[in-house]
Amino acid sequence: MTLQEVLAGARDRLINAGIAPDEAALDVDVYARAILGWDRARLLTEHRAPAPVQLEPTLSEWVERRTRHEPTAYILGVREFWNLEFRVSPAVLIPRPETEFIIEESLLLIRGVAGPRIADIGTGSGNIAVSLAHERADARVVATDVSPDALRVAMDNAERHGVAARVDFIVASYLGGVEGDFDLIAANPPYVRDRDKPALGRPVRHEPEVALFGGDSGLRDIEGVLDTAIVKLRPRAWLVMEFGFGQEDEVSALVAARPALRLDRFRADLQGLARTALVQRLD
Repeated sequence: MTLQEVLAGARDRLINAGIAPDEAALDVDVYARAILGWDRARLLTEHRAPAPVQLEPTLSEWVERRTRHEPTAYILGVREFWNLEFRVSPAVLIPRPETEFIIEESLLLIRGVAGPRIADIGTGSGNIAVSLAHERADARVVATDVSPDALRVAMDNAERHGVAARVDFIVASYLGGVEGDFDLIAANPPYVRDRDKPALGRPVRHEPEVALFGGDSGLRDIEGVLDTAIVKLRPRAWLVMEFGFGQEDEVSALVAARPALRLDRFRADLQGLARTALVQRLD
């Protein structure tokens, strides 16, 4: 069989399993390139050639996993974030493009701070902590998570990108037990309402529930992060926090209920939806 025929068959399997055709085509091409070590141009030029023997059995195994709606990031074991490749596993949330706004805004806020001390609450794969440390060679970062398995993934990513000496990984809830204060706290807390679990897409259900669900209101961990910011931010320092679609009014009210904090603004995503809050600790 030609490479084109093998890949077409794999795409058909994914489509029959309920994967959208465009997504199925992208998945299969990504799998083939990852297995063969080819770029997209070579994959196209070799379409009519016999299928390389090294495709199997890995391609069939990966396609079978994808038919069960396992996310491609878990199948490949990596996900790109902030132009860096991060190892991911089912122990961590898959980094998403909108979370890059946390990196953008954080770098702007600490631009004039020498040797900034940064905290990343609920670090997961370490994508926020490692990206900030990678961008700011003078920064010291504390990254916490309640999951030891997640922290092992994050530590691997810190080693991968050469920042392990400047990032301290700690098993903790929020910043419990962490000494000192910070110039910036970054957080992507769980914010999905518990009752919304049945409405989540099947791939999302493969991700760790502890990183997704924020209680009955979805605001439990957002409140926890805000309370932590009051205690652990230096005066005039910043919290940059992601939140869920449609939660901006609740986030605004929660900040207003805490006189030590001031909501500076929301950052919208590429669809124009408010998804990131910039909050300042007052004097």
